[in-house]
Amino acid sequence: MKIQTIRFARAVFALAFGAMLSLPAAAETPYSLADLAFLEGHWRGGEDFVFEETWNGAEGGVMTGMARGVSSGELKVLEYIVVSEEEDALVMRFKHFRRDFSTWEDGGPVTLMLTDAKEKDVIFSADPPSETVKSIRYFMADEDTLQADIVLIEDGEEGGFSLVFDRVD
Repeated sequence: MKIQTIRFARAVFALAFGAMLSLPAAAETPYSLADLAFLEGHWRGGEDFVFEETWNGAEGGVMTGMARGVSSGELKVLEYIVVSEEEDALVMRFKHFRRDFSTWEDGGPVTLMLTDAKEKDVIFSADPPSETVKSIRYFMADEDTLQADIVLIEDGEEGGFSLVFDRVD
């Protein structure tokens, strides 16, 4: 009788352990850096305020981007962007810099999570929204036109702007 109890306990343990291993990881994100491949390259837009973004292809679990805004021949902003695949999310972090490399943001970078991805259309959102940025949507308006819609929070009010870029390379 004792032998059967041990065999039964081992069988139950084996079944439970096997079932646990076959369950999908609940924390995995359905998104990957491959969803951002359409961003790769050099983009430029604007007339009075010229804004450029350059995105490098994904490598080593990250994708990086750099941006520059110039108005009337004067640098207004530099931005460095890192999107990384993490355990349970695709995370975008960025900071804005002045010419002397001092930052606009106090403390760490603005952090957003990829919350939606369709073909050539992604949305990064802050949860909860940061004091400045609520979301950024990148999408291809046509084959060689990239648009970025930025939703901001200013003085508790939602606002924002859009940037339209043409492919340079």
